Amino acid sequence: MTLRASFVAEHIARWEDRLRSPYLPHRAKWPSRLFHHSPLENVVKILTAGVLRSRSDPGNNRPFDVAGAGVIDTRETAHNFVRMYFRPNTPTQYHIEGIRRAEECQYGEQAHAPMLVMLLLKASVVLTQPDIMFSDRNMQLGGARHDSSEAFFSEIPFDMVFHEGPTTNKDIFGHRCAEVLATSPLVLEDALEAICCRSTAEAETLIHLLGPATPWAARIWISDDLKLFGRRFAFVKELTLSKLGVVFAINPRHDRGAIDVRVEVRDHQGPMIINRIIDKLPSVPPQGDKWILKHDFPDGSYEVRMLLEDKLAYQRVLSVGDVIL
Repeated sequence: MTLRASFVAEHIARWEDRLRSPYLPHRAKWPSRLFHHSPLENVVKILTAGVLRSRSDPGNNRPFDVAGAGVIDTRETAHNFVRMYFRPNTPTQYHIEGIRRAEECQYGEQAHAPMLVMLLLKASVVLTQPDIMFSDRNMQLGGARHDSSEAFFSEIPFDMVFHEGPTTNKDIFGHRCAEVLATSPLVLEDALEAICCRSTAEAETLIHLLGPATPWAARIWISDDLKLFGRRFAFVKELTLSKLGVVFAINPRHDRGAIDVRVEVRDHQGPMIINRIIDKLPSVPPQGDKWILKHDFPDGSYEVRMLLEDKLAYQRVLSVGDVIL
């Protein structure tokens, strides 16, 4: 069964109007989009292939599986589908986003995404595809229902799906994870609106790993207009090289705690120039908003990597002076 384009357009217009508010204006930008989050390394594979694949698709070669084993194994009903959400900042995302220490990973240290990327898909394109299905809540919950009819879609409690703010209502938590279930693989060319990163540094890392000739570069956004990320843990906001050293800014943890940092700089031809470990670095300098790791760099090109808590947080080739790469 397929949702009619007019039905989807009416749904989008109705909920954009209902969510338009001076208090939470970002929510009005959600109904026209669907959301799929994934670790940056997985996104590289997704974009290189140009498709989203389901968990059980044999062509799914994601480097990292960040699903909590105790959660994903409870039901396998949705494993054959490409899964998207109607909104960002779901409870699922809350538990995996960010560079965390082992004790901060509720479902095990492997079940978190140090660099999380959000894919924004066009609801008008995806929801009108043949055989599209949707659920009223997280498909891993035993009580979740899914169907493909307009009648069922109309019963989804979108007031709970789009709910923001603290709540003790467990039904709201479940409905915030209502899903869209597409046939695997889902081709991205027409469906993908944007690839959203938390910072300039993470966008630069993504482009570096994709390769400078990637056709997706124009769709990479760095914006918080839609409130896509929780930003509770450390990540690199920006990083540059100058003749004086490595200059960087870090997003502070929610508890303002110090962070273990490692900086590696190689000459673009290979030799390691800097391999510096800094234990318990405050995320915010005592003066200003950026740190500088001093080093006298001659003109040239250098591959820079930064790790926070032993997790990759930045990688790119940077230049000092007038250098043609």
